[in-house]
Amino acid sequence: MEPTDPLLAEAKRYGYVEAGGVWLRPVLGQPARQIGLVKESDEAALLYFAQRFEALRAKVDALLAKMEASENKGSFLMKALHLKEQLLTYDGLGDFVALHRRLTDAEESIAVTVAHNREKNLATKIGFIHEAEALRDSVEWISASEKVKDLRQGWLKTGPVNKERADELESRFQTAIQAFFDRRKAFQSDKKAMTNRVQTRYRDLIQQAENLKNSDQFETTSRHSSSCSRPGAK
Repeated sequence: MEPTDPLLAEAKRYGYVEAGGVWLRPVLGQPARQIGLVKESDEAALLYFAQRFEALRAKVDALLAKMEASENKGSFLMKALHLKEQLLTYDGLGDFVALHRRLTDAEESIAVTVAHNREKNLATKIGFIHEAEALRDSVEWISASEKVKDLRQGWLKTGPVNKERADELESRFQTAIQAFFDRRKAFQSDKKAMTNRVQTRYRDLIQQAENLKNSDQFETTSRHSSSCSRPGAK
């Protein structure tokens, strides 16, 4: 007599009881293997392992539903691969081939999405590099510094590119950014040095004026006073 419980019918389709053990029929290129023991009755044991398979199917359903609803489908790749690997050793009775096919389809879909996203990321990062390299001659230090800040934030927020291009792009971007900072630092150093020279010159002139203030050598004083009144005079 055929079993009336659909779950039991599924269990008997994919497994059987032999010598007190519950066996999974050959599947996914693997031979039949024992997955458990009969503790109460044959039917109870078969149902138990069919229910275990249903729990695994529910995990696959939940994962694929989350992946479908997410914009970042690539983040689910490792979980899908882990579940797919589990199929080879999981103790349950059910249609492992169907689950394997669904996870393989998801894996292939993720691969297509990841490839498309990495192409978009590549175009975005190349754009950032061109913008950073365009600042090499800029002397608008305030606005250019803000631009560099925005470029760095955009770079960090942009996802990965293919590994064979990643190091090259990172090097070009960081080189362009560092070149700007080096020029800005050199400008600030020159500006500070010039300011210090001017301040030193005026301190010297003030000191000369103080030294000559009470001088009784009229002619020398006049000459020095004239010199002091002309900051550019030697």
